[in-house]
Amino acid sequence: MAACKVEGSVALVTGAGSGIGHGLARRLLELGCSVVMADLKLRPEAEETLNKYQNPTKGTGPSAFFHQTDLCDWSQINSLWQTALKTFGRVNLLVNSAGLYEPPFSDFWNPPGISPLSQDPADAQVGVYKTYAVNTIAPVRLAQIAIEYWLRPENRELQGNILWMASMAGYIHGLLTPFYYSSKAAVVSMCKSLGSLNKIAGIRNVAICPGVVDTPIFHAQYSRERVRSDDLMLTLDELLNVAMDGIQNPQYGDGNIIEVFCGGTQDAHEVCVRDVPMEAVYNMEGLKGLAAGTHIIATQDEFEKRLKKEGMGFHSTLK
Repeated sequence: MAACKVEGSVALVTGAGSGIGHGLARRLLELGCSVVMADLKLRPEAEETLNKYQNPTKGTGPSAFFHQTDLCDWSQINSLWQTALKTFGRVNLLVNSAGLYEPPFSDFWNPPGISPLSQDPADAQVGVYKTYAVNTIAPVRLAQIAIEYWLRPENRELQGNILWMASMAGYIHGLLTPFYYSSKAAVVSMCKSLGSLNKIAGIRNVAICPGVVDTPIFHAQYSRERVRSDDLMLTLDELLNVAMDGIQNPQYGDGNIIEVFCGGTQDAHEVCVRDVPMEAVYNMEGLKGLAAGTHIIATQDEFEKRLKKEGMGFHSTLK
C-alpha cells in the first residue's frame, strides 16, 4: 500500500489548544494539511500557530481554523463536525488528542458529593465523569460520526484516517489514577476493534501509546506530585515523529497500537518504539478457539461485508 499523505488533506484535531494536540496540529499544518483546531481555549503557542495559518477561505496553502468546543457536550461535538465540513468541505483525518490526566475535579479519589474538589455532579440524571467524557466518550462519538461520513458512497474516495492518542496506561494499571488508566484502555480497545475497517473500506485506525511526554499536562500542581522534572520523559517532537509515522506509514492503519517511551538514562536518552502485539490480552487464534461452537466469527464476517457495501445505515434496519 502507498503511504497516506497529509498534504492537501483536512484534519480535525481535538485538544489542539496545548500540548500534544497543538503539536500535532502544528506539524500537520507544516506538512500542508489544513486543520480545524478544537479545544476550550488556546495557549499562547497555539494562538501563534492559528494566527500564522488562519486564512481558511483564501490562498492555496494549508489553513487553520479554531472552533471552541467543550467535548463533554455532544451538541458542541456535532457543531464542531459540521463547522469543519462547512469551512473546508471535507474531513480526511480525525485526531482524537484531547485528554485529562485525572484532575482533582474528576478523580476517582474525589467522589461526587463527598469531595469539595469534584465537579462531577452527584445527582446527575445521566451521570458521567469528565475524565471519561473527554478521554473516552468524546473520541468514540467523533469516530462514530467520522466513520459514518466516510462510509457514505460519495465519500469513499476520502479513505478516512483516525489517530487515537491513547497511552501506555491503556494496558498497564495503577491505584493512583484509575480513571485515567481505564479511560485509555477503552480507547485502545476501540482502536483495536475498528482495525478491520482498513481492509473493508480503507479507513485507518492507529493508537499511539506514549509513556510520559514533557507537555503542559504535567505542569499543574497535582501532576507534579505524580511526574517530576527528573523523570525520563519524551520530548514533544520525539512523540510527534512517531505519531506522524502512525498517520502516514502504510504498515499501520489496521488498529495498530504503537508504543513509544523514553528509555535509557538522563545522560543516554533513547526513544523506544514498538507495534504492540497485545498477545497477552488479544489473540485472534485464541479468540477463534474460544468462539468454537458459536456464530461470533461468522457473524462478524457477514457484518463486514454489509458494512462495506451499505455503510452504517443498514444496521438501523435490524430489530
